[in-house]
Amino acid sequence: MSTQIQYLGFQLSAKGRDYAYRVVDAKEGNRDFVLSITNQAFAEHHVPYQDAAALCYQKLQRALDTESSGPPVPQHYILSGQELDEYMGQHRPARRRTW
Repeated sequence: MSTQIQYLGFQLSAKGRDYAYRVVDAKEGNRDFVLSITNQAFAEHHVPYQDAAALCYQKLQRALDTESSGPPVPQHYILSGQELDEYMGQHRPARRRTW
């Protein structure tokens, strides 16, 4: 069985949103992770709420892929503004006005 990442949902907090995931791995066992995005980051980087779960999933997936050659993935992680900007540039490029 390969590693699976399960999305468990999100919780609102005073500072933002916390996205919960469970990593199921036959060798390592189950591990739970929470990735957070602050309200300020949502506003400043114009990340739509509906994109946040996918953004966090991709961040966790990349972190797990490099975990064997580096430090273990922290159980709680706050996404940076730079990570949000990179996501927006890749998935929601700015539209050029044609008028």
